[in-house]
Amino acid sequence: MKKLFFTSFMFLFVLCACTQNDPEPEIIIDYEESFVAGDWKLVKSVGSMVDVTLEGEELKREEIYTFTNDGTFTKTVDAEDYQSEATGTFVIEKVSEEMQDRYMGVVVLTFTGGDGMAYNCSSDEVERESLHISLENQLVNISWAPCDGPWLYYDN
Repeated sequence: MKKLFFTSFMFLFVLCACTQNDPEPEIIIDYEESFVAGDWKLVKSVGSMVDVTLEGEELKREEIYTFTNDGTFTKTVDAEDYQSEATGTFVIEKVSEEMQDRYMGVVVLTFTGGDGMAYNCSSDEVERESLHISLENQLVNISWAPCDGPWLYYDN
């Protein structure tokens, strides 16, 4: 009877152990390497004052950041009546401690050529823009929100 009980217990233990899900692997950013290399396309815009979310064809424009491993980027915007392109350099920085529950890094852009299209609220840093790397592996521009602008989300 003890052997039957022990065998049943072991069977249940093994069965339970095999059905546990492994946690998703943690994304680790190497600040010396280009984590963001490639194209990142605008996929969503969320209003900061008015709760309006635009996605897909509702966006009415295509916006793409192209990052290279040499620390340069290109930003292109193609709207119905407006096209522009800007270039510059970028670095990846650590996110502030109070934002680590939502973001794992910040891509800081410095525009050096083309049409100035930095999305930020600061008149002091007209040529700079920051994109936060979310825990969901998206780039998020939260720089306009304090000035009543939208939160912009980009996927690669």
